[in-house]
Amino acid sequence: MSWGEIYNTSWWGIALDTARTVKARPDFFGSQLNLLTSEQPNLVTNGTFDNDSGWNIENTWTIENGAANGNGANGSGEELITDAPISAGTYKIVFEVKNYVSGGVKLYFEGFVGTNVSANGVYTIYQTTTADRNVKFRGTDFYGSIDNVSVQLVRAELDQIEAKKCLADWIHTTALKDLNN
Repeated sequence: MSWGEIYNTSWWGIALDTARTVKARPDFFGSQLNLLTSEQPNLVTNGTFDNDSGWNIENTWTIENGAANGNGANGSGEELITDAPISAGTYKIVFEVKNYVSGGVKLYFEGFVGTNVSANGVYTIYQTTTADRNVKFRGTDFYGSIDNVSVQLVRAELDQIEAKKCLADWIHTTALKDLNN
């Protein structure tokens, strides 16, 4: 039997899968759950474009109605740029294109990343940067909107949590409590 089969059919696997829904986070699992990518904060200020804070916008971009909007006249050089750079590391970058009409938009973070996006949808890209970088969107005659921009530090996913590590953390924590009593 492989580790994956043991994990998926054991108490450990079931406990880890359900522990994420526990609101009080028992210390038995807490340290491991904090390692999850999904538990990392969004490092982009105002990724939902509720106002124009957190972004530098060049001439052909506007921020209104809860989105960053390209007006289709941006050739290939006008950018939408985060105010604050993000430090070196590996990140999960998610953004949504909506109200798409024409042109394309490219994501830049440690250079050009992904493809020239030219359709509505939610796009997820994993990218490593070796220095502090701003997230940039550059339109190529892009007429449409960008919304829900999120950048999270990549950590383990739930299926990568090691039961042995959880057990070791729990034993260590419990032993320290017993020694202190």
